[in-house]
Amino acid sequence: MDDCLRIFTNGTFDHDLIEDIYSINQDNVPEVGSLDSLDQQKKLLSISSYHSVLIKDNELIGFSICFREGIPYWSENYKYFEEKLDSFLYVDRIAIADEHRREGHAKRMYENIFNFAHQDDLVVTAEVNTKPVNHASICFHQSMGFKEVGQRVFSDHDVAYFESQTLEK
Repeated sequence: MDDCLRIFTNGTFDHDLIEDIYSINQDNVPEVGSLDSLDQQKKLLSISSYHSVLIKDNELIGFSICFREGIPYWSENYKYFEEKLDSFLYVDRIAIADEHRREGHAKRMYENIFNFAHQDDLVVTAEVNTKPVNHASICFHQSMGFKEVGQRVFSDHDVAYFESQTLEK
């Protein structure tokens, strides 16, 4: 089984994968935020600082989208870290196709995110839903070295905020 992790930085992305990325994103709601359209998906990718796609047997099976500080991103969760930290890498979303979960792909993707962040000594940040509760993601993030640093209640969901120092190369 051939798999490949492709990395894109500074708003670059593979336009041919937009529909597949959008589909995996929407299949992973509410674990990741829902997007209104393919155009909104393109906008996120175009302002991303780091974005990866995981291809297995010529099929997209996962992706990540991350932002550094100073990006014109509308997310209230992103703004939480922007107000708190001078420099960081915010993991906005990481999603794996349902049939490929629990195969170590998210861990591999996060390890690459940590390596990217380590280049600039960035704190890696993320948020996880606590209402509806996402126990698997909370446990996963804790196993990857994340520590909870805050919480927020929204009208339709709650989140916990996490930070992790980058892993040594």
